[in-house]
Amino acid sequence: MIPIILQLLVGLVTAYRYQGTEVNTRLANSEADILHDAIKDKAFNHEEVIRILTTRSKVQLLATFNRYRDDHGTSIPKALLDEHEDEFKNVLRTAVRCISDHKKYYEKVLRNAIKKVGTDEDALTRVIVTRAEKDLKDIKELYYRKNSAHLDDAVAKETHGDYEDFLLALLGKAD
Repeated sequence: MIPIILQLLVGLVTAYRYQGTEVNTRLANSEADILHDAIKDKAFNHEEVIRILTTRSKVQLLATFNRYRDDHGTSIPKALLDEHEDEFKNVLRTAVRCISDHKKYYEKVLRNAIKKVGTDEDALTRVIVTRAEKDLKDIKELYYRKNSAHLDDAVAKETHGDYEDFLLALLGKAD
């Protein structure tokens, strides 16, 4: 049997997803209720939760997440927050946040990596390197809007030497 976390992660990256813009609102309503029941019953590893997240298009999932928030007064990531840490729940929460708005998620990862006592170099490097040729410019703009500071300046303040030069080059700030 495949561990449930691995089942979710493999499903998220290997599933073929419809790329169109059509949304089935009845399906969004019913799947929002399924997700709510799973969260309420703390059945996070429920097969239906995994099926929904790994088979639906992004626009369908966004409609489901919005319906959940409208019907239950809170977002799914907030509903998954509680005092009991659970690895699957954390993975599920991260997956929902990335599907909802990956740029916002990456901005928060960068903010948390920089504001920690002792910069989280792994997280900082991972986001900058993996997003450099995709949407790092948008993430930098979002970082500035949320923190009133330029990401380049924050990175320069927290890093040194060749590592700093490397990250700043990826950020588009050449000396």
